[in-house]
Formats: sequence, C-alpha cells, structure tokens
Amino acid sequence: MKKQENKNLTSFADHLDLQYKKRGTKEREEFEEGFEAFKIGAMLQGLRNQERARNDTRAVGAKMRDDQDIHFPD
Repeated sequence: MKKQENKNLTSFADHLDLQYKKRGTKEREEFEEGFEAFKIGAMLQGLRNQERARNDTRAVGAKMRDDQDIHFPD
C-alpha cells in the first residue's frame, strides 16, 4: 500500500516558526519562557496530586487499622 502525503500538514517546528517567528526573536523567546513556566507548573501539580493520593491512601489505611481495634470498656 502506497503512503499518501498530505500537502496541507505542517510540522510542529514549522508551526512554531510561523506562529512565534524563529528562535532568537523576542516573540519566540517569550513563548519559550512561558512554555517552560507552564511545564514546570504542570510537573509540580502532578507531584502534588501524587502526594495527595499517597496521603489519602495512608489515611484510609490508618482508619482501617483503627476500626479493627477492639476496645473494651473499663
């Protein structure tokens, strides 16, 4: 089967060049800085979500242990 090429497709690198100009220009460097900030924020949010899930799991485990303890009145 022969591969068909779509002449209307643009690579992501070409898209960035068209949208934000070439690397080294003010517009592109502002975009790159903003994108780096976005990536760092997304990574931090993911780490916070993982930590929250870990804490929730620990809390459920502690509750299950507490519920299994039998206490007799004195």
